[in-house]
Amino acid sequence: MTRFFLLIALVLALVACGGGSPSNSSADAGDLNVGNGTSATDSAKNDGAPAATNLVDLLVDSGPDRAGVNRLYTSVTICKPGSATLCKTIDHVLVDTGSVGLRLLASEVPADVQLSAAKDTTGNVLLGCAKFLDGDFAWGPLALADVKLGALIASNTTIQLVGHSDYDPFQGQCSSWGNPIITARDLGAKGILGVGLSKQDCGSACELQGRRSALNGKYFACVNAACSAVKGTTLAIDKQLQHVVARFPTDNNGFAIQMDSVPSGGAATAAGKMIVGLGTRTNNQFPSLQVLATTSQGYLYGTLSSNSPALSGSYSSTFMDTGSNGIFFDAYVPSCTYPNDSGFYCPLADIAFNVVLGSVGAAQAKGSFTVTNAAAIFQKGNAALPTLGGSLNSPGLLDLGLPFFYGKTVVIGIEGMPATGVGASKAIGPFYAL
Repeated sequence: MTRFFLLIALVLALVACGGGSPSNSSADAGDLNVGNGTSATDSAKNDGAPAATNLVDLLVDSGPDRAGVNRLYTSVTICKPGSATLCKTIDHVLVDTGSVGLRLLASEVPADVQLSAAKDTTGNVLLGCAKFLDGDFAWGPLALADVKLGALIASNTTIQLVGHSDYDPFQGQCSSWGNPIITARDLGAKGILGVGLSKQDCGSACELQGRRSALNGKYFACVNAACSAVKGTTLAIDKQLQHVVARFPTDNNGFAIQMDSVPSGGAATAAGKMIVGLGTRTNNQFPSLQVLATTSQGYLYGTLSSNSPALSGSYSSTFMDTGSNGIFFDAYVPSCTYPNDSGFYCPLADIAFNVVLGSVGAAQAKGSFTVTNAAAIFQKGNAALPTLGGSLNSPGLLDLGLPFFYGKTVVIGIEGMPATGVGASKAIGPFYAL
């Protein structure tokens, strides 16, 4: 079993660096020929809910590779911009609060969806790069799509198509080591829905050219229509990968992740809901939760305590991340045997931790979790494991991964967006609420 961190979850994009409103222009964009998936017209279905709903089903199971633990999935529908029939619903898309943007495997997007290619100002195809902490990377072209969650639609939104074979010759631009993500087995999913604190995945850091070059490591462009080579490029904020929720016409200021409880020994599956919008409907009011404003990098201050003083500590960079399959922090807890279960904790007895989360505004919230011997719980074959923990080898970081979400309601407020109905007074993102 391996640790699982989605994308660059431990190097959060700066928030409050966006600005500007997303563009709805699809000028000079051609169609991308992708995928071998099911026919678009055969898969424009599964709405399954009243038109006014803002609820999105969430599921934890073993995933497409039948080997995953603590991976949170949903289904996403994509359509050719402006079309109600050229669509595809894709299941087992990972929900990741530690990144921003929709990334789908190109093999899951059939050619007859006819997605429009995203292009630079000279008409050449744009490409994106995202790196996992283990060295694996997601490389592929950007496209424009209408993205549907529940009954809410983010129109003409930039997404990434990962593992598109037409651009394989240039994947070294993204990473010179590690393995490219091509299949659902590589990723453990059919895509990633990044729903973090920021409106875009990079913001002004990728919009501005550096002193020496346009290299930002995230965005590239073909040098000509034939794409005989690619080069690094800056990219305007409204052309970058977008937070899908922030692109909705309503209910776009944030959301809540509400997960069912899971027994301490684990369960084969777990269920939950994403409740979209904050204070916009009767079902997304959370007045009893404590709002925790983050730093500009998206962090809280965390303090852990247990029945052993040696296991207590402070963590200046704490965040909540559904894309991590454990609770990860550095402490004097015995690790599992290498190479099996490497990176996870294997204490001789369960360890109960209390956590105090501090906010930029001095607000605090309390929580708790337990860390169990990972090797022992993996043997049970369950996909939902609420007591899984491990090390980061990065002092000061506390990654409250998916196990922390079980049995809780956790709210995410998107940068720059005002929210009512959360906590005692009006709040402005970025924030968590617990």
